[in-house]
Amino acid sequence: MEITCLHQHQIKKASEVLAASFFDYPMFTFYFPDENRRKHYLPWYFRNILNTAYRYGEIYTTADVSGVIFTLPPDHNQITLWEYVQNGFLLTPLILGFRNYVRSMECEQFVDETRAKLLKLRPHYYLWGLGVDPNQKKTGIGATLLQLILEKADRENTAIYLETHSENNVPYYEKYKFDLLHTAKIPKHNLPFWCMLREPG
Repeated sequence: MEITCLHQHQIKKASEVLAASFFDYPMFTFYFPDENRRKHYLPWYFRNILNTAYRYGEIYTTADVSGVIFTLPPDHNQITLWEYVQNGFLLTPLILGFRNYVRSMECEQFVDETRAKLLKLRPHYYLWGLGVDPNQKKTGIGATLLQLILEKADRENTAIYLETHSENNVPYYEKYKFDLLHTAKIPKHNLPFWCMLREPG
């Protein structure tokens, strides 16, 4: 299976794959409770995320862009609000609506603060996202993409951190030696998430 760096002209297609893969993901059903708006705006959301990852991190994909993985490096694994705005998120309050925007910001802030408390200043890769076209699930695409990141981190003797809002993902990542580090619920919204860490080697 051929894995390559994602090129900028592939971002649109990759964002559509991620939107399909994450359509029922708890965080996005919370941010976009209306299914029609979620269907319309989730590709926009992921396009901006990929623009950000393209600028500050690394994105890998298959030759047909049926799977995507994106990470942030140890020296830039925290994205500022201004960096988000620079990469397409300026209209987020209008697209989400003010109430949902405030809720999303509360969630993002709590998740970021949790990571900072757990890892303190420890260098780590941030596994920001991994998604596969729903029509090609269980074909080994996700495993191949993930293995590339694991090997890179092992060569550099660096840990990898992720959080997931779906408990079903925990056993999947445990197969790749990620340990469950912490479980939390976002205050006010009762939205759970699971924090995982993979030590190098």
